[in-house]
Amino acid sequence: MRPSCRHGPRSASRRTADANDVKIDFRVEGGLAAFPGLAAPTTIHCDALPPPEQERLHDLVQRAGFFALPAHDARAAMPDARAYTIAVDDGARCKTVTVREPIANPALRDLVDALRDKALAARRSR
Repeated sequence: MRPSCRHGPRSASRRTADANDVKIDFRVEGGLAAFPGLAAPTTIHCDALPPPEQERLHDLVQRAGFFALPAHDARAAMPDARAYTIAVDDGARCKTVTVREPIANPALRDLVDALRDKALAARRSR
């Protein structure tokens, strides 16, 4: 998955992060009963969500310290563990992180859970 930053340089007026500017690409890979069709990447446009949901995702990204996380999980992959690739573009920054289960950081685990729920809802609405 490529980062969601496909926009080029930001203008000075858009350099600050805003909850409704957040765009998140989310992908799940692996797992015991992995089905490729269910692993299709999902893009979440936070400006299309109700304000409480926008704020929740923005808060989860902040609490997880997303932009300070390493790009890849340094732990050895466990057999049949899922890997989650998350690309966040908050209007000022863009970063892609891949993390594998089990997720030790509770804030990052909460973010993954919320994104998994959003991806499932998006697949159901297709």
